[in-house]
Amino acid sequence: MLKLKLDKLMYEKRLNANQLSKMTGIRYPTISDMADNKSKAWSPENLNKIMIALDLDSISDLIEYEKEPPQE
Repeated sequence: MLKLKLDKLMYEKRLNANQLSKMTGIRYPTISDMADNKSKAWSPENLNKIMIALDLDSISDLIEYEKEPPQE
């Protein structure tokens, strides 16, 4: 499962969802849902805005792959 590391990045950069929302122009509820990994889909435009605002060099700085436990 792909997950955003946005909550960790915001913590490291001492930003909250409201501040990141103002930096990117992305609505606060969208940023909050992305940080909590509640979003079902991420638009490439929003990911790009976040990458620029947080000065990230690689998409792997923002997204990680986590194996899901096997279904029984």
